[in-house]
Amino acid sequence: MRIRAIALLISVYCIPAFYTGCSLEDDEISGEQDRHNVVLLCRKDASSATLSEIRHSDIFIFNDNPLKRLDSYQHSEGGGPVKAASRRGDKIMVAIANAPMPSDGWRSVNSYEGIQEEISLLQNEDPECPVMSGEAMISSGSDEMHYVEMERLVSEIRINSIRTDFSGREYDGEPLTDVRIYLTNVNASCKYLKKDGFSPEMIVNPGFLDMDALSGFKDRSLLYAETEDIGEETLYPGIKLFCYPNDSPEETPGSPFTRLVIEGKISGHTYWYPVTINRGDFGIASGGDGKGIGRNMCYTYDFTILRTGTSDPDIPVCKDDISVTCMVEPWKEMENETVTF
Repeated sequence: MRIRAIALLISVYCIPAFYTGCSLEDDEISGEQDRHNVVLLCRKDASSATLSEIRHSDIFIFNDNPLKRLDSYQHSEGGGPVKAASRRGDKIMVAIANAPMPSDGWRSVNSYEGIQEEISLLQNEDPECPVMSGEAMISSGSDEMHYVEMERLVSEIRINSIRTDFSGREYDGEPLTDVRIYLTNVNASCKYLKKDGFSPEMIVNPGFLDMDALSGFKDRSLLYAETEDIGEETLYPGIKLFCYPNDSPEETPGSPFTRLVIEGKISGHTYWYPVTINRGDFGIASGGDGKGIGRNMCYTYDFTILRTGTSDPDIPVCKDDISVTCMVEPWKEMENETVTF
């Protein structure tokens, strides 16, 4: 997988603006000032037709001291130079891109601890401009370029190939028809700055496909896709689904593992093939790392369906039902080219 990088150049001029997000008043400028250049790096999947672009960004600067209070905030639409502001001193910069929130929606954030508790909802995600976040430490008086590596909250679940092999069975040669592919037990919320330890607190598609719930999504294709009939000839459907992380160490009724479900009919009967993503038989044994779904990862699957599946979309299939290979890799590979604007 090849990823191109696209960079948003931000000029950070350190003067006290606190929570303006707009123009700076002359009487707000006081004390010693620093000046920094900051580059936000996001990435593009080379197989995608569109950039995962930064359409808007929210920049928070916190004091790097025990209280870690908010020193300044700036909202920016699109790319280009942005003036942010803070007093001189060591700082923690937090950048959040494409958050579906008006700039005044951040007014409750007054500390680094506070921004760590802010939550994004999956239903508001746009796969072409996903929510991203990153952090950087800024030293007082430093004048070098600072790079903030932006990471998506979502991970991508790809179906690279799928086929059937019903050799020796009474339905040998029958296709899988009326195929729907979707994710269940999906973590519906995610803290913007969290890196790991994701146990779902809100769940969408809880053990079944809930089309009513998906109707409230900005883009239901995050979790749901349809494809043509599947037969013995390998199909490369190009399906990409997206979800928030779920790396809970064990499955409980209140914290189920996320599953990729293939639903279809054989000779008119409906069967389900729920594959628990990167867990158990479909984790390390299938080429994954067995840790569930992390943040900003890509899970690429190849499937061969071997026989009829289960009678319930929440009962996982076994390796006798479906052959699975899974490749797990970070969504991070870059080309050398960096575009600054």
